[in-house]
Amino acid sequence: MSTPHSLPDATDKNALRAWLAARRSESAEKPAPRTMAELRSVQLKRLARSMESGTETESHERQERPVLRFALDGDAVRSHRIESAVLGDWLRAFQAAVQSVAYALDDLRPTRDSGPVPKEIQRMTRLFSGPVFASSYGMVLEGAPDLEQGELPGTGSDVLLDRAINRIFDVADRASSGVDAEDAVLDAALPLGRRVISHLSELSDVLASTGTNVTLTWESKATSRRTSSLSSESADRCRQALRAAQVEDTNDRLVGTVVGGSKLRGVIELEVEGRGVVVVRTPKEDVTGLLAAYAERQVVADLHVLTARSPGGREHRSYVLLELQEPAF
Repeated sequence: MSTPHSLPDATDKNALRAWLAARRSESAEKPAPRTMAELRSVQLKRLARSMESGTETESHERQERPVLRFALDGDAVRSHRIESAVLGDWLRAFQAAVQSVAYALDDLRPTRDSGPVPKEIQRMTRLFSGPVFASSYGMVLEGAPDLEQGELPGTGSDVLLDRAINRIFDVADRASSGVDAEDAVLDAALPLGRRVISHLSELSDVLASTGTNVTLTWESKATSRRTSSLSSESADRCRQALRAAQVEDTNDRLVGTVVGGSKLRGVIELEVEGRGVVVVRTPKEDVTGLLAAYAERQVVADLHVLTARSPGGREHRSYVLLELQEPAF
């Protein structure tokens, strides 16, 4: 059976007559435009319906990829416009920070490797400009649409990007935490290494030096929705903490007892007399074997130590395992 708006079989003359009569009746209810103004009104309505349909399609497509929305306001934003140099600096610094954090978190990265970010990591964490949305100044950034899971063994492209964005949000949240914010920033950034500290400093400098505030919202398959805000003042605290910190590399040897660990986080925990529990980073694939061999046993751990001293004199340390063995005595 045909619907009132579908064309019936041409061989069914009665149905065809009924369909033509229904169309004439509908046209009588909605007469054809008689003036240029009426014609323009009809065209605008059709255009609006077309745009709404296109927006729904774009929204569905964006759900298939990770999406970051950022809204900028403050001194650098006026009448929903922002100076191109400020926007360009922000986008460049944010992309560089994402790539450096992703490399620091990549499970396959050689320990203490300080070379350039590999092209695979750069490609997996590229962000693409999407539409501008209603805000003081708002823009959508989307993850790469053409990457498949597992381009690097054990690491999906969207998973690595998700981890990097969330770690940047962690730093932003700590910069806005108020009391002891500078120490909190260093605690979050130090384990990621010198390169990340430098890029996060540049990113916060864009906001602090231009009097700009930002609100970030992240959505991905792994993160349903997360929002973080960083004011110009908080960005300045973050910048000062990262720039003023005195960072140095040393090696150390600790004697302690293996009391725990986490394959998910890629760490083992050593209880050291006089220091308490020391968290030591190591490749995730090594954690299970190390715990099986040394759990609740005394060990000698050779470590690489990255130390940052805050302006207030507090020391922050990050430990990476070089070698673990039983004591000789």
